[in-house]
Amino acid sequence: MLGVAREMPMNPLTIRQGPCHCANPDCTREWPRDPILEVQCPDCAAAIGVGCKRPSGHAGPFVDAHAARDLAADAAAAYGTCPFGRCRNAAGNEPDPAQLAMTF
Repeated sequence: MLGVAREMPMNPLTIRQGPCHCANPDCTREWPRDPILEVQCPDCAAAIGVGCKRPSGHAGPFVDAHAARDLAADAAAAYGTCPFGRCRNAAGNEPDPAQLAMTF
């Protein structure tokens, strides 16, 4: 429909600038910067605090993070522990199935 503003969903690997918050419903967890920036990227070697680079070497706010960096951030416990038990974390805690049913 023309004239209707729609909010486009954000790619989960888009690096958020500034403070960010958990995307799970009802979660109020916040971080001063995107936890994915707390580790070096294993794919492109982008340093801690710096966004990922394309294979061409170009970087910028239009470049999403590599999935391997997201996994590395999780393994380094950069996201912390989910207060609701919905998320698996570096400690190996699996989500609570009862909480997952409430999530979706």
